[in-house]
Amino acid sequence: MAWLTVLGIPAGVYVASIVALISNVAGAKQNPFVLLAVLMLTMGIYMFHRTAIVCVEPMQARHRISVSHRRLLLSMAVFFVVASAFLFVLERPAWAGLVFLSVVGIVVYGRTTCISPVRTRTYIKPFAVGSAIAVFGWVLNDFSMTPLALLAFVLLCSADALLCDLVDRAYDAASGCTTLASKFGAQKTWCIAGALYIVAIVCFNSPVGWFFMLLFPLPIVWRRGTRTIIDVRPLFVLLLAYSL
Repeated sequence: MAWLTVLGIPAGVYVASIVALISNVAGAKQNPFVLLAVLMLTMGIYMFHRTAIVCVEPMQARHRISVSHRRLLLSMAVFFVVASAFLFVLERPAWAGLVFLSVVGIVVYGRTTCISPVRTRTYIKPFAVGSAIAVFGWVLNDFSMTPLALLAFVLLCSADALLCDLVDRAYDAASGCTTLASKFGAQKTWCIAGALYIVAIVCFNSPVGWFFMLLFPLPIVWRRGTRTIIDVRPLFVLLLAYSL
């Protein structure tokens, strides 16, 4: 499971599912090749992000793998990013800009540039991740979603990013990153995420919102692999949405 995470497969499934759900809510037709490009791009930038791992204790298995196979991950990241760019250009040349912005975004998020990494900004980190994913899906669906629905996806993705930080509290603290999850603890973090989900449902005008709320407790029920469950949860929502 650690290797799957390092390769960015769960993260890729998450983002591709969100893009497909945005298409479903907007009533737009989703191109499967675009979803494949999204999957590959997410995997590529995730692997690139993993090459910036700081060697501190306690490290998780995925951190140790990333440190031990840094060159391999960098090579694979380049391959997947270039391959995704090729698929995007075939669909719409202007979308090559999304690939460039994604790479710039992950650099600003995880590495020191002219500013400190966004991942170290306690109150910005989860909302930066959630906003980036939601706006990315919005652009790929030709902005064909209402502002309220966009806000709903921003809140949902931000809540999920917040919950994923619970797993990384020890590592984040050791690497000098104070997240909302480490600041408030597990119980309050779940309450904040739940509140964000509730607001998102109010913003939605679609059964998709209720499906998200229905599956919200899934990581609590199945505690093993919390991060992976959060990553695949939108896929379950997508399956429910298409079953209607």
